[in-house]
Formats: sequence, C-alpha cells, structure tokens
Amino acid sequence: MERVTFRPLTEADLPTVARWLAAPHVREWWREPSSVEAVRAKYLPRIRGDVPTRVFIAGHGDEAIGLIQSYRIADHPEWADSLRSTVLELPDAVGIDYLVGDPCLVGRGIGFAMVEAFTDLVFATYPDVDRIVVTPQAANRSSCRVLEKAGYELRWTGALPSDHPSDAGDAALYVKTADNRGRAASRRP
Repeated sequence: MERVTFRPLTEADLPTVARWLAAPHVREWWREPSSVEAVRAKYLPRIRGDVPTRVFIAGHGDEAIGLIQSYRIADHPEWADSLRSTVLELPDAVGIDYLVGDPCLVGRGIGFAMVEAFTDLVFATYPDVDRIVVTPQAANRSSCRVLEKAGYELRWTGALPSDHPSDAGDAALYVKTADNRGRAASRRP
C-alpha cells in the first residue's frame, strides 16, 4: 500500500468533508450536521487557528481519503472533564479523531494506515506528549479493530458524561503511549 500523507484542511475541502459526514458509514458514528454551512461553521475556526484542533485531509496517492484531527485534551476543558470519568489520568494526552470518507475504502486497510502514520506524526509534533487517546463508540468494531491493529490498548469502556451526539452509547477508550509506539499489532511476532 502506498504511504498515507497528510495536509492541513483548507476551506476548499469543506464540501468534500460535508459529503463524507453525510455518508451513512460515517454518519452512524460521527453524528454531526453535514450541511456545508454547518461544516463551515465548525471547521473554519480550526482552519484559521481560532480553535486549538489541528485538522488534516489524509491522502493516498492523489486521492483524498479521509479526515483526521489532533488536539491537546487539556485545551478542551469540557472534553477533559468527560474523560475524567474514566479514572485514567490523561493530563498531557493528545486526542485524535478520524474518518475514512469513501465507503468503498472501508475494510481495505486504509484506516489502519491512516491511524498508524498519523500516530507517528502526532508524537513528532507534540514531543512533550506521552500518550494519544481515542474514544470510538464501543459498538464501532471497525474503528476499534483499526486502533488495536495500530497498537492502541483498550483501557476503559463505558458511557462518557457528554452531550455530544457522537458520544451517545458506550465509548471504548484506547491509549497508545510513546514507549509502545512502533509496536503495531501487525508488526508483533
């Protein structure tokens, strides 16, 4: 498989992001408004740097394949409060969220390649961070398998105290620490 690349999200990408968010395989888990206006309202502040979340378009060859973002959990106090209910200490963690946009690409290893490459990028970008946290819905087995294959460890499952629609139901909290990076499940003996 060709290497996955990342470039910062631009305003020109927003119609594509809106289309991805409207796709049934994404909407089932991401659960955000997918109109171009709603996507602009959410992502333009991130593009401008007004919100401390770094958002990227993932590419495979010349094709845009998905969206992936990173953020310091401490920069989002409401989310940090929600994660405290897990009883894990995550003061210096970075969170990531991701989606594969085209349903034809799901189940082909693209999500794994995207998460694995982005994990390396996050640790390089945030050298003071010792762990990355991801909280897919526990019922989203595809996403959970991607994280497990990329060497993330399931550390907690349960309902998070969050009113965000994407957090409805039980979450599965996965963690990858800096000292276990590079040990993806596919590389283990």
